[in-house]
Amino acid sequence: MLRTFHIVAIPVRIVFNNFGDHDPDGMMYVLKENENKVKDQVACNPFMPVDLVQPLVIRANIGDDIEVLFENRLPFATSMHIQRAEYNVQTSDGAFVGCNEDSTAPPCPPGGTHVYRWSVFNEGSQFFSDLGNSLSGELGSNVHGLFGALIVEPKGSSWTDPVTGGEINSGVYADIHNPLLPSFREYAGSSMMKWRWMI
Repeated sequence: MLRTFHIVAIPVRIVFNNFGDHDPDGMMYVLKENENKVKDQVACNPFMPVDLVQPLVIRANIGDDIEVLFENRLPFATSMHIQRAEYNVQTSDGAFVGCNEDSTAPPCPPGGTHVYRWSVFNEGSQFFSDLGNSLSGELGSNVHGLFGALIVEPKGSSWTDPVTGGEINSGVYADIHNPLLPSFREYAGSSMMKWRWMI
């Protein structure tokens, strides 16, 4: 099955707690459909944590193909580099490796777009992050929140919101359903590892 996502890298103020501790230079991956909602909620609550400001967690099933239309709204070149998935290194790697532009897709410039194509064959968490800007410390993007995960579920699975029961396209929490296996509640923690609770 082909799953498509429109993912945007955006700057966002990330507030960590109710005391106002925050990262003014925060950034995150967000689904295009949630971009304005995130920006509006942060603007309305500039000194309080916002639930939608979290690492992006998307899901697919074993054997799925994933196509990501990536859009860069940050003031520097950036990318998406995934681990453990299969892809064409010349078009979908996303890592800025020296000056060898023939071996990897170059990072996406500010205001630009790029299409990544991945295939997944192993169940579990597939971490992704920005390797277009791989600087360390405060100059890098990963330390400011630009990372997420693709969680690969057993073949035939679907996922719903634990509160509403409706279908979801992303989220740290999800209820996973499979016609041949017991349903369970999944949590992708800060390490992007997945945790399961039977429901």
